[in-house]
Amino acid sequence: MTQELKATIAALTPEIVQLRQELHQHPEIRFQEKWTSDRVAQFLDSVAVSYKRGYARGTGIVATLGDGSGKTVLLRADMDALEIEEATGLPYASKIPNRMHACGHDGHTACLCGVVKTLAQHKDRVKGTVKFVFQPAEEEAAGGRYIVEEGVLEGVDAVFALHGWPTLPVGSIGVRSGWTLAGADTFRITIRGRACHGADPAAGVDPILVAAHITTALQSIVSRELNPWDAGVVTVGKIHAGTATNIIPETAILEGTFRSFTPEIHDTIEDAIRRITINVAASFRAEANITFSEDRYPPLYNDEAITDFVRKEATALMGPDNVIEMESPYMGAEDFAFYLQKVPGTFMCLGVNPNPGQPYPPLHNPKYDFGDGPVPTAIALMSTLALRYLEEYS
Repeated sequence: MTQELKATIAALTPEIVQLRQELHQHPEIRFQEKWTSDRVAQFLDSVAVSYKRGYARGTGIVATLGDGSGKTVLLRADMDALEIEEATGLPYASKIPNRMHACGHDGHTACLCGVVKTLAQHKDRVKGTVKFVFQPAEEEAAGGRYIVEEGVLEGVDAVFALHGWPTLPVGSIGVRSGWTLAGADTFRITIRGRACHGADPAAGVDPILVAAHITTALQSIVSRELNPWDAGVVTVGKIHAGTATNIIPETAILEGTFRSFTPEIHDTIEDAIRRITINVAASFRAEANITFSEDRYPPLYNDEAITDFVRKEATALMGPDNVIEMESPYMGAEDFAFYLQKVPGTFMCLGVNPNPGQPYPPLHNPKYDFGDGPVPTAIALMSTLALRYLEEYS
């Protein structure tokens, strides 16, 4: 990285830190990111970079820098938050009840704004075209699928994204070739029994009892229906039933997720969930209906050649000790996988732990914060990858 680029990033880091904290205070969930989208648009106007709005059901933004010649590289940041009550106690904590940037998308968005400003100030070095995607609804709603379906990746040669990673120290990056994140699906099970007085259970059919047996039985899928070397996860995350202590209710609802790395394992798990649910319910004289999400996330696969390119450039930028090989895939899911099905690229893990000797709050935890420390590293890395890819491959 040239001294001019370093100076630019150092000068704008305080502005981007302030922007991140501002975004952190205004978290918005999937497809409701109107304030966030307006703030990003305001920033893009301030740096005179052209953009279009209205992507992915309205709140997505795609900015473009370059003259359209040569190769095209795409950098993506997600914008949405989660339904979590923040417990960080930070001075810039969320101002919105039960909304929180507990996955660090405030950091991703702010850092990409920093990359836009960095490259705009050095546009003479952009030997091609850079697209910047500010994407809504990464959490649970597959906003990335809409970006792909809307043609944003047409003509794009390589794609890059990063995500804050609590197990890695600030100043480092985690990389992995091949399968990196799992595919994910969700399910909803509605159990219908027969309501009655809690003192007379024989007069009814208890859907809560049925829900408990189904929950336990689902945990046998991975341990007893998958080969030991095939990774899979089945999790029941929600159970809703009942209104009073002395009433056996009419219905109970289970919701959860399951994860895998191949279509074959996905289908095995889905079939098992359906079979177990229906038959366990029937054995207790209840009925069960099960639905699966239409927003299924595919497994995320990092292109080997592009990931090697990232290793090389990150090592030159950050030093070999700060480029960490992720030895095992992670069972979390990411809708950047939709991008990678269309165009070769890589998804990177950005270190956010300021005290490596101590555990850091995990993602989706009410005490998680992306932090200010990772900001200059993220801007430098993404700026370098865009410039060097266009230089090397053009």
